[in-house]
Amino acid sequence: MIKIDRNSLQTIPFGDPRYPKAWTALQDAPKTVYAYGDMSLLAQRKFVIVGSRRTPANALKLGNTIAKDLSGSFVITTGIADGGDTSAIEGALSGSGKVICVLASGFSCLPQNNLALLEKVSKTGLLLSPYEYDVSARTFSYGYRNKLLAVLGDGVLVLGAGEKSGALITAECAFRYGKTVFALPYAPGSATGAGCNVLIKRGGYLTENAQDVAEKFGLELCGSVQKPTLTEEEKSVLTVLKEIANGHVSEIAPKTGLSPFKALAVLSALEVKGLAVSLGGNRYAPV
Repeated sequence: MIKIDRNSLQTIPFGDPRYPKAWTALQDAPKTVYAYGDMSLLAQRKFVIVGSRRTPANALKLGNTIAKDLSGSFVITTGIADGGDTSAIEGALSGSGKVICVLASGFSCLPQNNLALLEKVSKTGLLLSPYEYDVSARTFSYGYRNKLLAVLGDGVLVLGAGEKSGALITAECAFRYGKTVFALPYAPGSATGAGCNVLIKRGGYLTENAQDVAEKFGLELCGSVQKPTLTEEEKSVLTVLKEIANGHVSEIAPKTGLSPFKALAVLSALEVKGLAVSLGGNRYAPV
């Protein structure tokens, strides 16, 4: 399991050619940055993907796919929390492997629940911290880290955010520093997505896939994303699922003319094809 010694860190003072260029204009820029991993990623184009810990399963799965698809064109950049951050990390690792994680603490205080994932990041990506080795995370350090994240990327995608969320702080900073903001859309009244809908109302781009992001930057995604072939039953179930946003198999089956048993089998097939996600208790949502 990963345990990073202070002597194995790269120390990057302000003014060093390797120092993140995007941070040099900040009045409160870190005087020194500490890094572990592939330093070459700092010189490449970056895109930030974040989301609250309460981001729902279907949004996490979609975020994973978007991160994977964008990882050929951008270094996916995020934090290290459960939820949206983890989804972005896993997606990037399953794609190009290019990912930067910015810490809200020093390297001696890595979260124990994500050590296995961070070890994977350290092999193909980069771990970055504005704090000295022994500094623990404090309340204000998360807000500062979120600002650093927003400034580091060309744009910011929010996968999920309630009315009060650290992901919203990142988006607010992105707006302030002239970055392009993207957000997944949520049904009206959704507690876990209210913040995303507010961002869209304020001028953030409604985002349903990686192509929505790529088009705003005039990019062609590396490699074509092939759509899976669907049977007529799968098309029918998916259409109903999109209409109701999420539902129990007993609600979906009558709308498709299928038996609950058959509908459940079709939903499982859609999940395998990456078009639906199980919410538990025979409830499903589209991706």
